[in-house]
Amino acid sequence: MSKPAIVLAHGAWHTPEAFGLVTKRLEDAGYSVHGRKLPSVGNDNPPEDLSQDITAVQELVTEAIGDGNDVIVIPHSWAGIIVASALSGWGKKEREERGLKGGVVKFAYICAFMIPENVSLMDAIQHQVPHWWDFDGPYTIANDPNVFYNDLSREEQQKWMSKLETHAYATKKAKSTAAAWKEIPTWYLVCEDDNAIPVAAQEAMVDGAKAMGADVQAERIKASHSPFLSQPDVVANWVRRAAGEKL
Repeated sequence: MSKPAIVLAHGAWHTPEAFGLVTKRLEDAGYSVHGRKLPSVGNDNPPEDLSQDITAVQELVTEAIGDGNDVIVIPHSWAGIIVASALSGWGKKEREERGLKGGVVKFAYICAFMIPENVSLMDAIQHQVPHWWDFDGPYTIANDPNVFYNDLSREEQQKWMSKLETHAYATKKAKSTAAAWKEIPTWYLVCEDDNAIPVAAQEAMVDGAKAMGADVQAERIKASHSPFLSQPDVVANWVRRAAGEKL
């Protein structure tokens, strides 16, 4: 049986480079991995809503499906909102009902926002601007290495902070348009030492999704908001298990 294709969707301020260690491990294990920078990040003409990020994810998934592949989509943080908004109706079952081959067979959320439709990121955080956001016109900037990278060395923290880009503030106020995790089975990696989305918030989102009838399987690791940097072997093996491997 062929392995599913993998789509990686990065979080706010980040780029696909952050997934590099996990990407290599998955490719070495025989997976086709797809990713690209979301338009809400580092854009001189920042988007006003979610539509550009949604389109980017849909294009990635279309590429990954190809001539009929199964696909696992892995959103981190912010991208949980985008993936859920983008992929309602993109599940393999839903696509087959329309006479189409392949589709999304699973989500694998990595400490990602898992919110219902018609809810914005700002709604999800009760419109309380985090202390670690700075503002520059239409942009937000992340300013504290201990929020994302508290389990990395100081040198690694500075390295990855230097790679962060701006994130369009308007997109954080834009409402989600769907909750595809209601349709597609989801694995969720709860990160216990996350200083960006506290573990209690992650667990509340998982419990909320289950209460809405979603098929969610949660697993916990002792990691920061960036386990793909601090524990790439653990994350890659978790993805491989999500894909059906027995490890």
